[in-house]
Amino acid sequence: MINFEGENEGKKRDFTKLELKLDHGNRPLWACADGRIFLETFSPLYKQAYDFLIAIAEPVCRPESMHEYNLTPHSLYAAVSVGLETETIISVLNKLSKTKLPKEMIDFIHASTANYGKVKLVLKKNRYFIESPFPEASWLFLVLKKLLQDEVIGRARLVSENAQGSDGFTISKTAGEIESGHSGLLMESELAAAAEEKETHAFEIDPAQVENVKQRCLPNALNYPMLEEYDFRNDSVNPDLDMELKPHAQPRPYQEKSLSKMFGNGRARSGIIVLPCGAGKSLVGVSAASRIKKSCLCLATNAVSVDQWAFQFKLWSTIRDENICRFTSDSKERFRGNAGVVVTTYNMVAFGGKRSEESEKIIEEIRNREWGLLLMDEVHVVPAHMFRKVISITKSHCKLGLT
Repeated sequence: MINFEGENEGKKRDFTKLELKLDHGNRPLWACADGRIFLETFSPLYKQAYDFLIAIAEPVCRPESMHEYNLTPHSLYAAVSVGLETETIISVLNKLSKTKLPKEMIDFIHASTANYGKVKLVLKKNRYFIESPFPEASWLFLVLKKLLQDEVIGRARLVSENAQGSDGFTISKTAGEIESGHSGLLMESELAAAAEEKETHAFEIDPAQVENVKQRCLPNALNYPMLEEYDFRNDSVNPDLDMELKPHAQPRPYQEKSLSKMFGNGRARSGIIVLPCGAGKSLVGVSAASRIKKSCLCLATNAVSVDQWAFQFKLWSTIRDENICRFTSDSKERFRGNAGVVVTTYNMVAFGGKRSEESEKIIEEIRNREWGLLLMDEVHVVPAHMFRKVISITKSHCKLGLT
């Protein structure tokens, strides 16, 4: 039995049956049937191969001359979530590998990515849609109809007035995407195919049922985990926020790489960015807000952090003082204009008790506003019940957790 999860690490493995390619000396990695990948750090293609492997596999050990990685279902899900498609992963691995890709590895990649990324949750014009690409009519309707057959999702569906399909689905087109940095590993014909417009079908769901629908789509239920994306460049409903990064605010390569996983195809994906202490997560958060250029709700753990985040926004970006405000027990400010940044605490948003009249007005504005970005600091210390309450109270297109 092939082991892909790293069990029986002391067991000897026979690699004599691996088929070396004629030009194996020019290729940087070894791909094994058990899901392990070995990368030569002295190869001229090391940088390109390294960038690709950290997107699709989990590092096991990285000594000086040879790095070891392991393909897992979770690492492949992460790869799909940043726009890499199944055939792209296999194609690039085959180009970089010294050996012919084992059938077991190809089958594992197909099995692990079969449903990931096939369903997306998109917020358009203040309405939530479950969206799916349109490679084949039979496959598409099978997926969407399977979701609608579920009792929870079926109840959550809203019949759209502008539905175009015979089954009541709305139809739109989006451009395909290959993550920057991996495009150089593909041929022009492959890039052209990936960039073609893809027809997507979707159905609308009740905003109050979004979290329940997401739960039903997890691997332990229907097994169609949803990607959350925000088409911020084409959002003409929500007003733009005039803010840019200042010239001295230059994200470092690792910060830029973490942001590249969030942005792509003109859309922002929800997720969590994990950085070491002192690695500048505040600059990452401000950079994300500056790219989206919509109203941003920034949540911190306490009043001191609120002051620090307000300072960081002013330090790294060109946002005007009147467009940023703090909402704490001591500071109850409002920004001027149609768009701005509100920095507050998890407790201030989630508090369910009696508030002062002024606080109640501000919290109602927060609840009723459609936020472009929900920026959440130190998400690892926020209690689960408070996290869920904050998510349900606020309506945001994109959610970014920092830790």
